[in-house]
Amino acid sequence: MGGIPDPVDWSKDPYWTQRRFSPAQILVFDVRIAVKPWQTNDPNAGAWIEMFETLSSSLVDDLQARDHLSETVDVEKLPTANRTEQRKLKEMIHEYGWLNCLRGEGIQKTVDDPQNFRKVRWVHMSSKFTEYLQGCFIALSNWKQPQAAESILAGFRQIEQSVQQNERFSKHGRYFSPFFEPLSESKDGPFLICVPFLDWTVEGEPPALRFQVDPREGYQSTRGSAHVLRTILQHYYRLEDTRDRESQQCFTKHKPWATDRYLDLKVRRWYGEYPSALNVDELWILVIDPQHIVTFSSNQSWKSRWPPLQFASRVMEISFRAIRNDLYHLGDGSSDYSAYTHSAACLTGALGLLHRYFWTDLPLSLVDRYASYLSHLQYRLLRSPSTKLVMDLLQVQEELNIIIQLMNQQMELIEDIQTEFSAEGIELLSPPRSRASSTIHRKRMSLPPKIVNQTTRTTYKRFGSSFHTDPMQQLHDNLRREHVDICELRDHCNTLVQRTIQLVNIRLEDHGKAILVFTIVTIIFLPLSFASSYFGMNTVDIRNLQSTQSLFWIVACSLTVGVVGFSLFLAFYGGDLMEAFIEWRAKRKPFPRRLKNLNQNTGSANLRPGQQSFEVLGTTSF
Repeated sequence: MGGIPDPVDWSKDPYWTQRRFSPAQILVFDVRIAVKPWQTNDPNAGAWIEMFETLSSSLVDDLQARDHLSETVDVEKLPTANRTEQRKLKEMIHEYGWLNCLRGEGIQKTVDDPQNFRKVRWVHMSSKFTEYLQGCFIALSNWKQPQAAESILAGFRQIEQSVQQNERFSKHGRYFSPFFEPLSESKDGPFLICVPFLDWTVEGEPPALRFQVDPREGYQSTRGSAHVLRTILQHYYRLEDTRDRESQQCFTKHKPWATDRYLDLKVRRWYGEYPSALNVDELWILVIDPQHIVTFSSNQSWKSRWPPLQFASRVMEISFRAIRNDLYHLGDGSSDYSAYTHSAACLTGALGLLHRYFWTDLPLSLVDRYASYLSHLQYRLLRSPSTKLVMDLLQVQEELNIIIQLMNQQMELIEDIQTEFSAEGIELLSPPRSRASSTIHRKRMSLPPKIVNQTTRTTYKRFGSSFHTDPMQQLHDNLRREHVDICELRDHCNTLVQRTIQLVNIRLEDHGKAILVFTIVTIIFLPLSFASSYFGMNTVDIRNLQSTQSLFWIVACSLTVGVVGFSLFLAFYGGDLMEAFIEWRAKRKPFPRRLKNLNQNTGSANLRPGQQSFEVLGTTSF
């Protein structure tokens, strides 16, 4: 791919300081046809597809025409008479028009094609403002095609309508309900996907970010317009302040590495931090055409790129290679790989972040964390059941229900995408069937070649027992199996809750007997103690009494019987007496007097002299 270009200081150019972001804040990847890395010296080596990261410094020559779109597109000649829309289009082209330089000049079909030819260009932004969707769509669309202005304007309006229909507001920032929206009626037309997914984080404030995309993210006043990260409790309780409950998350309370030295070393080596909290992020996928795709997610640049814990690196190193290897195992590594296929790779990378079926090398997957914590709570159940244990189990049950609800939304969205692609006739993978049908079994059983080095490393490990040629179907199948495992954990948690409540009730029965004994002793001996203390006062009128002991017992026994009877009466009839007293208080005031007071309190004080509060016309006196 050539040498590494010299770094560029984009902040010295006033052009970029006046923009929302510069090329340094975006990630650009190119999917190209390349020679297999273990056959570089073989002249008869077959070709397959590989993904390369395009450094921002290598875009300097392309960005020489950064004002080309704003200079060539006349907004007033576009097929719209709405002045507000024209002004908005002009602002979008002025702000994001430089992204048009990232469009490719052609589709790569062979290894020997020019460097500016590629199969797919993928742009990723680590920021989520809804205006980015329209800006990137306007800038990266092909304005050279005939009737391009009409289709681009239709997609521009459809994005705005989708945002208005699916955007929701909460106390913790804006968010989208999951949706899939085609932006045109064309078979190869653009579409927009938004889906929530789970991601791990650290307890408390996360580490400092390596870079910041949009300077507005640092201002508290603009956080209401951005789609920020939310915790799993903030995702569900969107109108409640959940700060007092964040420390009760299962990821926060259960720390298995604290008692396992080997696991502690493994976790620190893999994650770099302790995954002690669970977040909900959003993935936006904007497919412009079969060669260009843009994705948006939250900025997680404090995480490492290898192991691939950031979204972009995870897609590049894990999900893309899995789909590419499926093509290789089917017999042709150079089959059509389009932006539609890459949308499936992006969904796989996001939705499978914490699931073992997507990433077999992942330590402490989501199911493992909750299964380990439930095992710990079950051990506590057998030792000492308590109401605190019930609350811990209910917390696990609540989080599992939220995760199941989230996964149901994800699977429904995947089903909608599959239905739409089937209706439009879009094929995510189109390998030659004749060759694949004869060699599929042999290639699945054959051993993969060795990895050459870190720069050409390849993921060959299968992510599940099923084998689907459609990556969307494989994604749905993996989600379904994870969903089954989490539902089993939820059912097991329900069983533990019921068992704990039963054991706590059994213990409370013994406690109830003790309370009954103490109550009886108190009710009986408290009046006797009071009577003895009363008759033992050192006063003249009591000290000089001539009565015998019989007076004390008559008074003490009568007082005791009265206290016991009054206590029993209140225990059995106290609630009914309270309700009767409340009803009597409500009916105590006569109705005419209440009506008179009501008339005096409602508007009579504001009437002019001689004016009545109301008049009934056309009636006779009774």
